[in-house]
Amino acid sequence: MADPAVAALWRMETSLLEAAASVGLEGERISTQGMVLRLTSGTAMDDDARSVEMALKVLTVIRWPGDPFSAPVAALRRIEAAAARIVQTRDEGDRPEDAELPLVVEASRAWSHVPILGGWRAAASYAFRSRRNSPVAERLVFMAVEGAARHLQGLSPDRRAGRDELHERAGGLLIPAVAGWIVPPSVSLTRTGFRVWSPVTGLATFLEAATRSLSHDLGHLGTLRHELARLTAMTSSAHGRSRLADLITYLKTQPVVSSAMVMDHLGVTRRTALTLIGELVDGGCLSNLTARSTSRFWALPSLASRMGHAGGAGAVRGGALAGSERSSERLKQIGTLKRMKGGRDEGQLDRIMADLDAAMSGLDYVVRLAGG
Repeated sequence: MADPAVAALWRMETSLLEAAASVGLEGERISTQGMVLRLTSGTAMDDDARSVEMALKVLTVIRWPGDPFSAPVAALRRIEAAAARIVQTRDEGDRPEDAELPLVVEASRAWSHVPILGGWRAAASYAFRSRRNSPVAERLVFMAVEGAARHLQGLSPDRRAGRDELHERAGGLLIPAVAGWIVPPSVSLTRTGFRVWSPVTGLATFLEAATRSLSHDLGHLGTLRHELARLTAMTSSAHGRSRLADLITYLKTQPVVSSAMVMDHLGVTRRTALTLIGELVDGGCLSNLTARSTSRFWALPSLASRMGHAGGAGAVRGGALAGSERSSERLKQIGTLKRMKGGRDEGQLDRIMADLDAAMSGLDYVVRLAGG
């Protein structure tokens, strides 16, 4: 994206939606609002508590995927750790060896000139090597490699940073989004209805869903620019020793806040924090998402709207029928991959990747014709 401020705000918003949707695709009941409430106040809705904890781990990786090209083992093991609690049963025999993880990333290097396809190839390789043990990890592999490939091609700035710098211990919401991805896979697959995540066979379906989702987000960028402009206007209206300008600067990188977060970040009293928040609410720059007088948190209006529409994911989205179809389809895919894999047959993997390359070559040709 040409505007770094808009890009950062978009990724901050989208990372929240993607974390909730990724857990939701595994059949867990979750809401984006419930996840954010857990982060800001330390509480969660009863039916969301377990899935929220899962989503927080995923959110941390989405915002800081690591560097899969220069440190593939560290990056992919971190992804697996984040996704581990979402997997109900785990066979350690399905866990790829350390020596296999660089091969997962190298599988994408030949396609790094088209980052989305490079990420897809890495996800397909990981899916095969892990016998589809964790679709959540596959989607995180896709995002990590797609973002890293964009950096390799000079399409995004190098904003990588160490974990100490990101204060990961503070929780996923407080970590700045230093990632470079542009395609949130779970959001894409659930935005207009349920589509199955299938990195070996579902490329065409995924690209159709991703195209629709990105088209939607292109329109949303205008809303984000408007909100940033409105915040800038509020900055110019601040007077004297007001800390309003400091709060606005904070909101541009952290679009969801509580009074406690404002107190901690600005070093002000609760009364001052609530007064500053109230000014932004009156100016149409913040929305209260809790509709109560305690444990409140506020978000930029664009994110508040998106969270409301995203609402529930997984078990909530699409109803019981969609959940049944999802389980049936996933079991079918796992069975197929286990038959194909047969003890991690590298020759079989090569044949699968050759078929995938053939499919991607046609797409690459179309992209080049379009000048993209």
